[in-house]
Amino acid sequence: HFFAPLFPLLGLSPCRGSSCCGVYIMSESIISSGSSKGLLVMPMEDLRRTRIVCTIGPASDSEEVMEQLMVAGMDVCRLNYSHGTLEDKTRLIQKLRSVERKVGKPIGLLADLPGPKIRLGMIPAPVVLPVGGVVAIHAGVKTMTAEEVQPPGNPVIHLPTSYGGLSEDLKAGDAVLIADGLVRLKVTECSGTPSSVIRCVVEVGGEVSSRKGLNLPHTLVKLPAVTEADMKAMCHALDHGVDFVAVSFVRNAEDMAPARAELRRRGLQVPLIAKIEHPLALQNLAQILRESDAVMVARGDLGVEIPLQSVPLAQEEIISAALARGLPVIVATQMLESMVGCPTPTRAEITDIATAIRQGTSCLLLSAETATGDYPVEAVEIMTK
Repeated sequence: HFFAPLFPLLGLSPCRGSSCCGVYIMSESIISSGSSKGLLVMPMEDLRRTRIVCTIGPASDSEEVMEQLMVAGMDVCRLNYSHGTLEDKTRLIQKLRSVERKVGKPIGLLADLPGPKIRLGMIPAPVVLPVGGVVAIHAGVKTMTAEEVQPPGNPVIHLPTSYGGLSEDLKAGDAVLIADGLVRLKVTECSGTPSSVIRCVVEVGGEVSSRKGLNLPHTLVKLPAVTEADMKAMCHALDHGVDFVAVSFVRNAEDMAPARAELRRRGLQVPLIAKIEHPLALQNLAQILRESDAVMVARGDLGVEIPLQSVPLAQEEIISAALARGLPVIVATQMLESMVGCPTPTRAEITDIATAIRQGTSCLLLSAETATGDYPVEAVEIMTK
């Protein structure tokens, strides 16, 4: 029973409705752990060993689409606590459990904590940052009006971020990447004091909108790995019976300690997943794995924090190290990115999925494909194939 919470990531799920019955379900097979002769595996026609994790968002938060995702092959639902309110998550969990009972397929719930992720604040509408343009980032500001973002007669574009320490962490010459590196800024002026304005020039332009992530390559921010917001999200998730908790931007083994302490305080054995998305995590990987129950190769932020050409080797090393310790491992981000707006994937994406499977990954995670994409069900069907 200690390992039972991990079983959905490995294709096993506890038979709901009975306690300590020793029966687990794997797809359409039944494995009985109570046999004196060891494990008894019932025959089955098709055993898919790699699990599929789907992020639930606006494109998939209806009960109808949830049911279609489960039928198509979804094994675990990812709840992204970086977006929406706790009340939204409560309603989402209730709907997922209701559909789970209707379909009759055990589904794991994964609570993905926000972590020390720095994001833009709220702005009324997306804004395009032109190459060579000047951007003023206001540290410690949560929201701005349209007039504040683009003042009449002023070419400077103003953007908010709630993290007041950003202007203390950055210095002239540092890079600021927005939206997984699609937009790149270079700091030209920064006072070095908290909650002040950071002036930047746009090196790679593009569109930005509310809550887009900010990455600071080679800059170590002073935020803890598990923030106060993370603890509120974790307590909400545990109160509502989630099966897994993912800790974001883990940099060392100590970053897992606050979440582990909360589980011990509650007497729970919910598995903790360490998300590897920072260069320091790669340096401290062995220690992090010792304090984790599973690991995620979070290629989105990792691919911004380290050179793109280093991501494939990092993925292989993380998978190999996790499997050596017998830990489940999830590969995430842009697995089927083209299917956000297209009903069919590229050949490169199919090869990427196959490569991760052949490397031994336990799970594959769909992000925007099922959260905001136009073809969430089709993406899961393709991945199942």
